[in-house]
Amino acid sequence: MSTDEYDERFEKDGAKQTVYQRQPATNGFSDRFVRFSEKLDALGVELRGIHRVEPDERRSGNLREVINMYLLWMSGCGGLSSVSGYLLGPLLFQLSFKDCISSGVAGTVVGCAIAAYGATMGPRSGLRQMVGVRYQFGWWPAKFIALLNIVTLLGWSVVNCVFGGQILSAVSNNAVPIEVGITIITVIAFSVAIVGIRYIQYAEGFAAIPIIFTFLLLYIVSGKHFDLTTPSAGDSQTIIGNWLSNFSSVVGITGTWIAITSDYYVEFPESTPRMKTFLITFSAIFLPTMFVGILAIGVASGAYQLPAWQAAWDNLGAGGLLTEAFSPWHAGGKFLVVVLYISLVTNNILNSYSLALSMQVWGRMVTKIPRYILVVVSAMIFFVLAMAGRNKLSNILSTFLPMISYWCVIYVAILLEENFLFRRHNIPGLNDAYDWTIWNEKEKLPDCIAACLSFVIGVVGAVLGMNQGYYVGVFARKVGDMGADIGLFIAFGFTMVSYPVLRYIELRYAPKVRFLKARTSW
Repeated sequence: MSTDEYDERFEKDGAKQTVYQRQPATNGFSDRFVRFSEKLDALGVELRGIHRVEPDERRSGNLREVINMYLLWMSGCGGLSSVSGYLLGPLLFQLSFKDCISSGVAGTVVGCAIAAYGATMGPRSGLRQMVGVRYQFGWWPAKFIALLNIVTLLGWSVVNCVFGGQILSAVSNNAVPIEVGITIITVIAFSVAIVGIRYIQYAEGFAAIPIIFTFLLLYIVSGKHFDLTTPSAGDSQTIIGNWLSNFSSVVGITGTWIAITSDYYVEFPESTPRMKTFLITFSAIFLPTMFVGILAIGVASGAYQLPAWQAAWDNLGAGGLLTEAFSPWHAGGKFLVVVLYISLVTNNILNSYSLALSMQVWGRMVTKIPRYILVVVSAMIFFVLAMAGRNKLSNILSTFLPMISYWCVIYVAILLEENFLFRRHNIPGLNDAYDWTIWNEKEKLPDCIAACLSFVIGVVGAVLGMNQGYYVGVFARKVGDMGADIGLFIAFGFTMVSYPVLRYIELRYAPKVRFLKARTSW
């Protein structure tokens, strides 16, 4: 088979569709590489990268597909990854059970709404989330947004790996080093992510039910120890500040899914109602996340009154705390903790899959690198980072979760206003307000100067309101003794106010507006 020139090859076999790229053959290695990719394709490995899924390539979007999506999000969100963030309310911010629940529910609702809105872009565009960013930010700035997403996914992957290491170490009474748990999660995650989205759905669906059932058993064994009476620490202003900080952390748990949610809907029909996609995603993320979130808050509150639980948290972190909560069931409890360990693997599978796609947004040269190779590269990166930070999970969580939520709320503010203010009507001759066919044509994509400037203004707002160990913003330090992380609110507000003004100026005066104006409906 000739490999003299680069091309794209489409193979259709019923519902099966793959896209792979063939590189210019300059030596025997290139030829062998092409043949290797063809063998992977024959085995059912997904070779499609960020290329658009055309409307005639989509699946039916029937009830079975909807159930698969529910199971995917249930497995990916209703696990220990979510638990780790909700533990911070009682253990770090010293909030009461009631205050943790109120801030947790509010933050989860906001975060799920952000993620669900991002999902609506998948069926209508057939593009991965970070590819669609090109229509709001332009060709070059989209690379930076993709980089932020890569950092986000790597951060969550590190959290999952370290948490998993703590779990196995606690279950084995320190006989199994944390490094072993990190290695197992990494290997399984990239192995499944390599084969593609359909196999990912099988794996996530298979794991979802036992994970949720095990959390239900944790409710049973630990519920009597939930501390429902201890009040929040500090005066009223300090409590408000800690409530807001916990809210921001919780938004980071679910809201950051916006960067990848549409990745898993690109094969849904173009005609799929946006509200249907929104409600599927919102409920599929909210219900399992809140189910395990309330449990995490209860278990963490129990550490107030049980010295053994507090000691387990101090010595082995979240993994030790959960193992101690299951301790009345002895060996059976340890087995159930290992079942929960699987949820960290399922979360990292999603991260690994989308990491490779975000990398391909960096340019046409990176797009030519097969997705499965980028999956391996990303796994190697978060493996090294997890090994380096394996003893600092609490610090990683308290710093990382609020930080990643900042850029996500800025992005969703721009996306909302672009869609509702400037893309209200379809382009003549098309059935959408966007021309999705130009996704990879740099010269035709808009400059989107307004989005870039508004993003910077939003970042300024985040800095003014952030409350981190290394920096406390001007506004943040005015709330209580410990300050409050209100960067999320200020960043969103600054972006919402600045973007319409800057976008109007851009449409009226920017040099490339002639093309964009013809494709924008007021």
